[in-house]
Amino acid sequence: MRSSDLAQVLRDIPVTDDQKVIAGIGEDVFAFNHQGGTILQTVDIITPIVDDPYQFGAIAVANALSDIYAKGGIPKYALNIIEFPISSLPLSYLESMIKGGADKALEAGVAIVGGHTIDDSPKYGFSVTGFIPEGGKFITKSGAKPGDLIFLTKPLGIGIYTTAIDQKLANEQQVNEVVDLMMTLNRDASEAFLKVDIDACTDVTGFGLIGHLSEVAEKSQVSVEILNDKLPYLKDVFHLLGRGAVPEGIIKNHYSFHKNVIHRDALTREEEYLLYDPQTSGGLLIFVSPDQAVHLQRYFLERSLPLYEIGRTVEQKASQIETINKIRIES
Repeated sequence: MRSSDLAQVLRDIPVTDDQKVIAGIGEDVFAFNHQGGTILQTVDIITPIVDDPYQFGAIAVANALSDIYAKGGIPKYALNIIEFPISSLPLSYLESMIKGGADKALEAGVAIVGGHTIDDSPKYGFSVTGFIPEGGKFITKSGAKPGDLIFLTKPLGIGIYTTAIDQKLANEQQVNEVVDLMMTLNRDASEAFLKVDIDACTDVTGFGLIGHLSEVAEKSQVSVEILNDKLPYLKDVFHLLGRGAVPEGIIKNHYSFHKNVIHRDALTREEEYLLYDPQTSGGLLIFVSPDQAVHLQRYFLERSLPLYEIGRTVEQKASQIETINKIRIES
């Protein structure tokens, strides 16, 4: 759903006054204190975005676990949420889908302990329970500070690639590239950032880069400068956009968030589209002070993990987000 539509339907939902609840609506997870620890809960469900059911199941797990990793948590248990058209697809598809999910959960050290199934158009997702380890820190969207550097852990363009798959425009190499990216857990990236004192984190998913930057900017009361030429993309995104692989989510995200954005330097339509591209199992968006960023980069390098510096936060101003080609140093 569009973020603007969600905001409308959720505007009158009462906020709990339970003092044990430390995060809820508006965060990536529901979090509460329990017996001296912090328990995390999240839920996510997606439609098939690749043709192979095993890969779809694995991607659905990686996508659902991402919110837990973004908060500095460790996922532990999961429940399957399945919609499957029993009369129009063979049971072998469902078996492969569940096997892909189970194998990816096993890789993550997560136990799938049950679930719920409905006879309907195919969708697959998970309700995930995790925790913050002892002595750990719950990473919110609201902790970013002016002067923080912003890092992204996966390239953008996943929505464009999966749309190309749906439209039969993607070749085998492009399919393999995006499938490998979506099946990659954000676990290693989370473990690396936990070694330093980061200020805020979220994952980049359905609302695209701009949508998730907007959430952090609003909650942290900062503004964001993004460097256009530093943004990482899957290598064939412009080619696929030119062939018509434009996800509906790009249009929805632009509708919801474009009013928050100023482009100081001219962008092509395709470059602007990429800012709003919806991601499935996208990367982590990390906000960290410059002195801690040095250590963050070292830990990612030691693990051979990708890490892209894409901008910085500044004092709050009229526009939440500005995209620019070069940072201007104020005199």
